[in-house]
Amino acid sequence: MTESILPQVHNIVFLMLENRSLDNLLGWLYTPSPSWTPPPGPLNVYPEGSSTTYDGLKPGMYSNPDPDTGNPITVIPVSNSNWQSGYAIPYRDPYEALKAYPSDPRAPDGWNGVMNQLFGNRNIITGLPAKSNGEPGMKGFLQDYQSWEDGSWKGHDILWTYTPTQANIINSLALQYGVSDRWFCSAPTETTPNRAYSLCGTSLGHESDATTTYNHTTIFNAIGAKKSWGIYGFDLNYNGTGKTYTEGAFPFISKAQNGKTGSIQEFSDRAHAGKLPAFTYLEPNWTDWDTTGNDYHPNSIIRPGEQFLSNVYQAVRNGQQWDHTLLIITFDEHGGTYDHVPPPWGAQNPDGLNGDETGFKFDLFGARVPTILVSPFVPPSTVFRAREEDVKNHKYPLDHTSFIKTLLKWAGVYDSEATNFGRRMRAAQTFEGVLADHSVNDGSVNFIEQQTMAPTAFAPPNLIHPAGEPEVLRPLLKGIPIRSARRILATCKTLDEVKAAVESYRKDPNSRA
Repeated sequence: MTESILPQVHNIVFLMLENRSLDNLLGWLYTPSPSWTPPPGPLNVYPEGSSTTYDGLKPGMYSNPDPDTGNPITVIPVSNSNWQSGYAIPYRDPYEALKAYPSDPRAPDGWNGVMNQLFGNRNIITGLPAKSNGEPGMKGFLQDYQSWEDGSWKGHDILWTYTPTQANIINSLALQYGVSDRWFCSAPTETTPNRAYSLCGTSLGHESDATTTYNHTTIFNAIGAKKSWGIYGFDLNYNGTGKTYTEGAFPFISKAQNGKTGSIQEFSDRAHAGKLPAFTYLEPNWTDWDTTGNDYHPNSIIRPGEQFLSNVYQAVRNGQQWDHTLLIITFDEHGGTYDHVPPPWGAQNPDGLNGDETGFKFDLFGARVPTILVSPFVPPSTVFRAREEDVKNHKYPLDHTSFIKTLLKWAGVYDSEATNFGRRMRAAQTFEGVLADHSVNDGSVNFIEQQTMAPTAFAPPNLIHPAGEPEVLRPLLKGIPIRSARRILATCKTLDEVKAAVESYRKDPNSRA
């Protein structure tokens, strides 16, 4: 029988947001600037003896080459004027898939995408990188992003990153609690495969959002025999299914014991009353192609996401179960936004299934994403990462399968369930060592004062598509899931192209063409 870990934690609340890298939101966390005076460094690090510095951004240190001239374009904070204007940064939604879709007119040779961001430079890569190519250079973000438009638009905004006084909520929580500077998403691709890794331990060989349903056991099925659970979200009828997005994408959840679903308001009410289930899974309000949600997804402004994160924290912190709660905040993938740390090779293929589109072996992690642990058991100003000796020996950092392994051990079901979640999860690092066995954090967050911004959130001009106004496109895309609609609009520039892509999708929703 598995001995449970984290006995001091009675409730876990899990929030996975969308498509931001660590550098994009938390890169300047410990870096001083004229508008920001941070602590000199973290007060605590895990594991003990690991680096006492936070691996963030430094002025003038990181760049990508200009595709036209080869000159270095420096990674910089979002300017005061751009922040105050209320514009979304990045201005466009970057590539998210491992490689570009076959029909994409921007990428005639087909290799724009995350692999190009990681391994490209001023020139696009010409094939699938392998371990023999060495570690990623992280020099292709600008070139990959610039291909969204013609040469008149330089796309330097992909190298613009938020400061602690702009993204003040998430930075404040990272300072008050624990943040990882070595948490990588599980695969160098987009949303659904990475969410599958966080719930199933595998993407079943699927490389992109083209596959929308994963028939595989989930963490809910595994812990349901021992722990109560709940899924709470804004949309309980996602795409007309009568379910949340998570339930629809992972149908095995319907077989899990001891669970329920409800609205975000119900989550808040239960948190206040001290009636949250043992495991709470939260869905944000998803950003659609023509509306801004609160999931942080580019190309939306981050303020709604910051407000939602604040609301979740306040609900948990002021709730009656706070004294024994762990709130986990993370992001599914980097979403094409810049990060300077190369993801390592050496990831274990969970089930021997290579990628269904490129043959990718799932042996490379994706880029770093923000991951924050919030609890009275997390020492203030903690930076955590995997144990260095394990990374050296096994090339294995923290990734999304670390959630599964930690939760299975917390629920006391690891021994009976481990084989159901693949080799990647079984080799994963866990993070229980970040938490003390008694309360060490009073939860008093001195929130950073937010830099002045435009008074009204609005849909910026970049949400208007060249194929037409939202009023024209909305009827065409009615009934198509958000991620599929985004994919269609990302690969089409004219109304005729949109119509053809919609027709193709309705004939075969799983087609990438």
